[in-house]
Amino acid sequence: MMGRNQKNIDDFFKRQTPKEEPEELKKYIDELKKGIDPNKQTFTDKIAVFFKDLSEKVRIYYPGTKKKEVSSKPSTFRRKLTIIYKKLWKRLSDKFNFEAGVDILDDTSVLYRRNIVNKNILMLANIVLFIFTIIGNQDPNYVIIAGFAIVMFAINTSLKKIIHEEPRTLLKQQLAMYIGSVYILVASFGVYIKLVWSATDLKVTEVLNSLVGGVIQNISNPDLIETAVSVSEIEVINRAFYAATDASIAQAGYILIYFALVVIALYQDATLLRILSKWVIVFMTVLHIFILYPLHEIDGITNLYNFLAVDNYNVTIDIILRTILLIVFFVALYSSVSIGEMMNSKRKVELIKRRELEIDFKAVVGDVFDVIGVFNSNTINQNIEEVHRLAELASRLASVLGLSSNVCTEIYDYSVIHIEKVQNLSILEYEGKEALNEKDYQVIREKTILGSVIIKRLQLNQKSEDIIRAHFEKTIEPGFTERMKRVQRSQEGQVILMAEMYDILRQNRNYKNKLKHTRVIDLLQLEFKEYFEPYILDRFIKYESEFESFYDKYKYTS
Repeated sequence: MMGRNQKNIDDFFKRQTPKEEPEELKKYIDELKKGIDPNKQTFTDKIAVFFKDLSEKVRIYYPGTKKKEVSSKPSTFRRKLTIIYKKLWKRLSDKFNFEAGVDILDDTSVLYRRNIVNKNILMLANIVLFIFTIIGNQDPNYVIIAGFAIVMFAINTSLKKIIHEEPRTLLKQQLAMYIGSVYILVASFGVYIKLVWSATDLKVTEVLNSLVGGVIQNISNPDLIETAVSVSEIEVINRAFYAATDASIAQAGYILIYFALVVIALYQDATLLRILSKWVIVFMTVLHIFILYPLHEIDGITNLYNFLAVDNYNVTIDIILRTILLIVFFVALYSSVSIGEMMNSKRKVELIKRRELEIDFKAVVGDVFDVIGVFNSNTINQNIEEVHRLAELASRLASVLGLSSNVCTEIYDYSVIHIEKVQNLSILEYEGKEALNEKDYQVIREKTILGSVIIKRLQLNQKSEDIIRAHFEKTIEPGFTERMKRVQRSQEGQVILMAEMYDILRQNRNYKNKLKHTRVIDLLQLEFKEYFEPYILDRFIKYESEFESFYDKYKYTS
């Protein structure tokens, strides 16, 4: 294997093409001609750069963010804790990952995964709702709590059965989605209603009448009356504190309704959100009228009008603001879900195209590899020993030319690649796969690059055969020499071509007999010199006795 810092062996044999100006440079020059400086910073750019630099400085000097220098190896116990933490975090994140192991082209699989994740979220929501139900007031009703727990258990059990029941169908998953959405919504409404109804209702006049009035009537001592009044004031304050606390908890329960809407939005179904939005606005209006402000207790339209428009217009403002906030929240959720659906649709389209390209890609690559195998077996007249001998010749020639040891090694590897690596081109294990993952793509890409290198190596081998055959059969046509010289003209290519042609000339072919070393040297100098740079041929001739000795004595060892 070649090191990463070494030149890619394929780069040796790329045809040199004149460099063109990059499109970015052309665009830059055109803008300069129009009087626009692409590097000019506007006021907004300067502000953005300022905040970017500030954030980087904060990141550097903010305590706890600077990376600690490791001076010693952490203890085994600490490493184990780190591993356990990472495993637990991964397991937890997988429970709430909407795309873990999902084929986005399979609607059933996608919705099934969303139901699984939302069910995990519902488990957390159930805990929150149950806590609110238990501690939501000073005097909890355990019958209601028990009833809520039973309903919660029954719905979640049914939901789990519907989601996991085989066979998994899109209809079942949609049913589970609607049940889960309606359940979390109704549960949040129920918890809020329960919190409001069970909250302490503070009426100061009634408290004073019941706690103070009766006591004063039965006491004649003025000092005792003053003491009784003080005690009653403390009781009123306590009752006021309890009422304020319950009202605060009830408002927190009101926020649970918005939390339920966010959970529903996680299904990324705009239709579901659009249907539920109408009903939620209706039910929220009912809550405002009958629960938040019990306007139904006011008799007559005139009294209701006076209450809302004259005496307590702030109630009207509060209801209107709450409704507007709900509508704006729905618009934001719907926009987010719509964008998510649009992006998922585009991802599906792109994935479908990618799957189609995968099929064509695997077919084309497989056909190319098959052609390489057939061409290699039918046109290469070399065995393993001959190929490695040729590679040694090329590597030694590169050495006497003064090339680096890395380049000499790369030339050797390239010389044998069509024999040693051709078996690595098989992609049979991937042809049965419906979809390729990123790892599969990387493997096939590496095989494709290897295939292109092998094709170039076979091209070089064929070039040497064509040149020698044409000269021996006297079939050289006008332009043949120039056409051959344009094929892999690099220095490394000529080094391998020299070794290849020497090896072919020393062997039998159906169009010639094998030649002796002296005759081969004469032919290289007289017939084939035009195919090489003079210095390459000169170095080969200068060390020709060493090449002859090596060729005659070479023995292949695996």
